[in-house]
Amino acid sequence: MNGNGKAGGDLSGAETVAASIRGGAESVGYRPRDTMPFRVELARQLSQWRVRIVLLILVLLPVIVRIALLIGGPPPSGGSSSATTLVALAQVSGGTFAAFVVQLTQGFLVTLIAALLYGDMIAGEASRSTLKYLLTIPVPRLRLLWVKVAVASVLLLAGLVALTLVALVVGLVSYGPGGIQVPGGPELTLGDSVGRLALATATGASGLLWAAGLGTLLTVVANSPLAAAGGVVLVSILSRLLDSIPTLGDLRIILPTHYSTAFSQFLTTPTDLGPVADSVLSGLLWALVLGTLAAWWFSRKDISG
Repeated sequence: MNGNGKAGGDLSGAETVAASIRGGAESVGYRPRDTMPFRVELARQLSQWRVRIVLLILVLLPVIVRIALLIGGPPPSGGSSSATTLVALAQVSGGTFAAFVVQLTQGFLVTLIAALLYGDMIAGEASRSTLKYLLTIPVPRLRLLWVKVAVASVLLLAGLVALTLVALVVGLVSYGPGGIQVPGGPELTLGDSVGRLALATATGASGLLWAAGLGTLLTVVANSPLAAAGGVVLVSILSRLLDSIPTLGDLRIILPTHYSTAFSQFLTTPTDLGPVADSVLSGLLWALVLGTLAAWWFSRKDISG
């Protein structure tokens, strides 16, 4: 009896506080779009240790790759003329090293990072029992979800750009100011290489739109950020496995990771923009469908814990 009475008292108190906040907000001209400012949520996320670790990994990865190549020793002399992969050409020039790092990290690593960022958005708040308090401020649910997605997207894009920039700087310092040595092809100028690296990074980011959409859906469905992130990773693995089965034929184009290597078009010559356009279109479609489902589910979700 006492326990039930206490629970009722807490609920009444929460309702009173919420009502007073709403009344005060209305008296000063409450506008839903002014709640939960983007800059406040960005600063809040940057204060989280998990976000700092993710960004630190992306920044330090080119340095780790450089150390690994240093331990492995220099490439065989004359190997660049017959090399057919960026792996063998990684130490030829600064631009080639940066291209190698971009190629190395696109795929599972960046998908995992996207899964961590988007999977924690709502599920993390729910697991910490802070979600109900955010909604009591009051912050409209769709406004909360939109700001969370925007912040996670900015953090992911900033991490990818930082990865490319650091890789280019480390490459230029370590191997000289040369452009990308295309496997079996010409050596590009440094200016052309910088532009291609930027386009490859942008294409790689667009290839993660499906992961952003799925992570958003799973984070509002699950109450565990680990389950939400794990779901994205699991779908990525399954999609890549199915995509490796040639007998599936054209059915593979509906797989979210089918165009995951489209970014590499900018690291070779001649450049085919067809896969790039398909990658962007596929990512947008997946993000639209999954994001719409996430918004629908979250607007109707019972949040009482």
